[in-house]
Amino acid sequence: MSLRRVVLVSATLFIFTIAAQRPGATFLLIPPSAKATAMAYAYTAICNDASTNYYNAAGLAFFKSPKITVDYCGYLNGLAPDMHYFYCGFTYPLATSAWGFDIMYYTPGTIELRNFEGVYLGSYRIWRLALKLNYSRRFSKKLSLGIGWKYIKQQYGLWDSWGWYGDETGSSWAFDFNLLYKILPNLSIGTVLHNIGPKIKYSDDPLPWTYRLGIAYKPVDTKNFSCAFSAEITKILIGMFAIEENSFWENFKYEWDTAWKGIGIELLFYKVVSLRGGYFYDEEGARKGLTFGGGIKLVNFELDIGIDENIFEFETQDRKISLSYTF
Repeated sequence: MSLRRVVLVSATLFIFTIAAQRPGATFLLIPPSAKATAMAYAYTAICNDASTNYYNAAGLAFFKSPKITVDYCGYLNGLAPDMHYFYCGFTYPLATSAWGFDIMYYTPGTIELRNFEGVYLGSYRIWRLALKLNYSRRFSKKLSLGIGWKYIKQQYGLWDSWGWYGDETGSSWAFDFNLLYKILPNLSIGTVLHNIGPKIKYSDDPLPWTYRLGIAYKPVDTKNFSCAFSAEITKILIGMFAIEENSFWENFKYEWDTAWKGIGIELLFYKVVSLRGGYFYDEEGARKGLTFGGGIKLVNFELDIGIDENIFEFETQDRKISLSYTF
């Protein structure tokens, strides 16, 4: 597939629109990986650890060895001290293809249950879960494609005017479509269309159909030092072009302005110690600021930390820790 066709496909996906709604199952948008977090989530075109299962499964076909990444974060503790996020990804490469699997678990914490008179009934923990299986195939030294199928499950607390009366779980499924194109050995472009599936039971909100386009460039790559830059744009496709009184171009400008944007840099010294930084901008979500982190690699183990708490308007701690192993 030529670069021209890649760009045309990306442009077509980007202007794809569906009915004006707000997305549900937004936990699917919480990005894993301390590496990616430190680089403002601009990771779709990088693909060098098992969180590639989440960002762009097409990159799995370029792996040479099996990898596993485990990720944990006490998520946005400034909002709730018992919010937690866990991610684990695994990939197993073959000759020209690869399989991958990941699991994502998120809980916003426990809530107190009270009836309509305010009488305490106990506590209740809400949770969200997503399991995904990926397959990626390399068609040339430059191009790979990937597809993923995920199972999504959410637990709900049910309320009416009389108070809490029980809980239910709703489930759904979705497909992810992924592409990675290496324009040059040190320059790559990645594009994905994620979470394409029906709404979850007990919810009128659709899944967060998501499009991402990223580029990565590594100008220096030696034994003692390497440097990589990345940039990315993310757009939630739900509710696009919904302002009827606006012209097409006014709506297009609005959608561009409200897309999430990130740039990142990684400095790697002696293939052991890494420093990372980035800048993230989300106008509509009022998230903007610097991200940073670093890591260390010892033999086949990698330990990384990514900090993005500065992008939020409220005080919080949001520090992801990732442990990776290459078999």
